[in-house]
Amino acid sequence: MSSSMQPASLATALASNVSTYQQAKTSNPLTWTDDKILETVYITHVHTGERFDVESLFVLTSNILKRSTAVADSVVSKTGTPVGLIEDKAPLPGYEPPFRKLKHISSQMMTTLPGEHHAHLTTMSILDQLKTHTWDGKAIFALAAFSLEYGNFWHLVQTPSGDTLGRSLAIMNKVQGVEKNRQAIADYNSLVKNLLYAVECITELEKLSTKGYDSKDVPALPEAMQEIPVAVYWAIITAIICANHLDLLVGESDDRYELSSFDVKLASIVSKLKAHLTRSRRHIGELEDYWRRKRVLQTPTEIVEVIKVLIFHNEIQDPLVYDGLNRQMVSIEVFRKKNVLVFISGLDSIRDEIRLLQSIYTGLQEDPRELKGYRKEDFKILWIPVVDEWTLLHKAEFDNLKLDMPWYVAEYFYPLAGIRLIREDLNYKNKPILPVLNSQGRIVNYNAMHMIFVWGIDAFPFRPDDDEVLTQKWNWFWAEMKKVYPKLQEIIKGDTFIFIYGGTDPKWANDFSLAIEKIRRHEIIRKADAIIEQYHFGKDDKRIVPRFWIGIESLFANMIQKKHKDPTLDEIKSLLCLKQDQPGWVLLSKGPNVKLLGRGDQMLATAIDFEIWKEKVLEKAGFDVAFKEHYERKKRDSPPACANMQLANYPADILDPIYCPDSGCGRSMEIASVSYKCCHGHTHQKSDAPAESGVVQIEKRS
Repeated sequence: MSSSMQPASLATALASNVSTYQQAKTSNPLTWTDDKILETVYITHVHTGERFDVESLFVLTSNILKRSTAVADSVVSKTGTPVGLIEDKAPLPGYEPPFRKLKHISSQMMTTLPGEHHAHLTTMSILDQLKTHTWDGKAIFALAAFSLEYGNFWHLVQTPSGDTLGRSLAIMNKVQGVEKNRQAIADYNSLVKNLLYAVECITELEKLSTKGYDSKDVPALPEAMQEIPVAVYWAIITAIICANHLDLLVGESDDRYELSSFDVKLASIVSKLKAHLTRSRRHIGELEDYWRRKRVLQTPTEIVEVIKVLIFHNEIQDPLVYDGLNRQMVSIEVFRKKNVLVFISGLDSIRDEIRLLQSIYTGLQEDPRELKGYRKEDFKILWIPVVDEWTLLHKAEFDNLKLDMPWYVAEYFYPLAGIRLIREDLNYKNKPILPVLNSQGRIVNYNAMHMIFVWGIDAFPFRPDDDEVLTQKWNWFWAEMKKVYPKLQEIIKGDTFIFIYGGTDPKWANDFSLAIEKIRRHEIIRKADAIIEQYHFGKDDKRIVPRFWIGIESLFANMIQKKHKDPTLDEIKSLLCLKQDQPGWVLLSKGPNVKLLGRGDQMLATAIDFEIWKEKVLEKAGFDVAFKEHYERKKRDSPPACANMQLANYPADILDPIYCPDSGCGRSMEIASVSYKCCHGHTHQKSDAPAESGVVQIEKRS
């Protein structure tokens, strides 16, 4: 004792040691909460960038323990996996285990006094020695230290009778006659197996945590990592308890109570780790499957492959879809080399969308068969219903909806394989969408639903540019109309249907107004939730009429002088030709989107026939679609009239050929007195009038 140590100081030190010992003696970690253990062990951990080759150490440890437990099983029951069939794994070449450190920790374990409190103190000491290691590294080191003793014990049990040195060592380690302690060996061996499995789970979870998975993709992983320090603590203290009870194997002790207490505790830890690992593996499997599907969607080569990743699970070898026209299941090969309108929705409140797509489906079967370089027959419709859980009620509703669909339907009653792709990459937010995919599977329009609601089949082939062209197609009309009648802006709004009409026949105008008013008040229109307005152009102020037509004619004269044809030129020609028609002209618009421009007499006849086609308003995609369909029928039934276009302010030096705006004709119009005329190929009288001063009279037959 140092002479500098004063009696008071010595007494204080002794009292402190006694207090610490008493506190440790009364501490039983089996009664502690996980939070207390986490708080206790986490202070021993130091984060560093240093890495140790614990993988190779764990390979060797696993080899030792798997063979040792197999030998123990053969002693207990003569069954189990034969030792010779156990496949050893190899550590990295040149690996040198930390022998001195392992022997030191093993010695600590073997010399720990009995009792949970002493096991806890040794655990904390080992954790302090391994403070710079990863959490799985700490558990592996402790398990490796224990395996030195356990592996050595069972290796000596197998010593051949001719091995003199081995037999002497076996006697020294008291391994002879272990067969007499089969139950004790079985209990002990079971705990060792659980301990090895616990460390395997810890190691795999640690590996997964380093792969950079986002917590929102693999939520089970961060939850597991919160519990890893506690699991490591129980793995180390269990290894110490096992090392401390090796005498059970040779029958020198029958105190298995402490061992069983830790067996129960470790079993609960293993159960938690296994659950976390199972969930993490499932989440990672789903994530990697999503990444694979996303790569197909982002870099597609064929439409069929894209449809597969949107709907079907990987194990389905021959995917089928329902053919609504022929009422049978068919291979998804029907989509090969086709463009597909993918209708994605739930089961609720989609009748309007179904009616809309019915009109599109019908339009795809009608002439003209080719538009803008695309063939209508190359376009198919596919419905993918999104249902979280297929109840009997959902299946019944699905079957009911399917009856109204002549197109293809994805029929499945399991979780939708591509649901994350649909929600995140196609932006499905529980409201119907209509992505358009080309024959290579590339998305050409993420949602054509709105443009189809506005334009119907006129939006074909349903590219975003088609919507833009259609929207801008009539900007000139609104611009000129608002110049002469600014209040029109108040009428053109939302989805309101508006008839704008003009002409020189007051009786026709009055009849048309009454017919539209009758339609507007009809019960069918109320059921369709349609709002219809009308505006008789120039009725209240006749001065605006010539100003409007002067503006339109000037616009036309300007456009035909351009080198490149303006896409709005045909619409301007159509309006100028209708200006000459008796009794007038009518334009039907849905908000600012013009749906139809037609002859006054045929438009009136269509309105008068409302009782004939009124049911189509509910059956079709809307009032405008039903009106236009009946108008086109009336137009086909009427003999074609000559199209005339007479320009009051037309420059005489511009004699470019003008083609008939009628979509069924398109012939070059004759020019007479700066007046364009086309009879669509039908015979008509040739004018013999002489040319007057300042007037050009040129006959051009079409």
